[in-house]
Amino acid sequence: MHQLEFPATPPTLPNPLLPASENAPWRLIGPGTWELPLNHSASPIKEKSVLQYYEPHTPSITDAIITHTYTEEVVILKGSLTDVKKGITAVLGSYAFREPGMEHGPYRAGDEGVLQFVKVRGEGV
Repeated sequence: MHQLEFPATPPTLPNPLLPASENAPWRLIGPGTWELPLNHSASPIKEKSVLQYYEPHTPSITDAIITHTYTEEVVILKGSLTDVKKGITAVLGSYAFREPGMEHGPYRAGDEGVLQFVKVRGEGV
């Protein structure tokens, strides 16, 4: 991971009315789902920190149950995200820690969408 200090201007959420190229540094990673890379490391352990934003009512990229080969931590910063299989809704301040192979999702963002901090670590990052 790289040492970073707070930027002079924090990033604003992407504007879905603009082409993806005009929302840099946000990247469109799926329909209505955006990612802003914050930090990463490839050595010795792969690690990545990002902000993810789902537009209002956006489902997760897959409608299947999700698993990973890496550890994942998630904190909801704004809005809500519902696990449609479990019927559980995460809101501001909700925290998840997932070991490799843990089943979760699929998800759907709430009326405001959802902004979340995501940190992943391990193989497959």
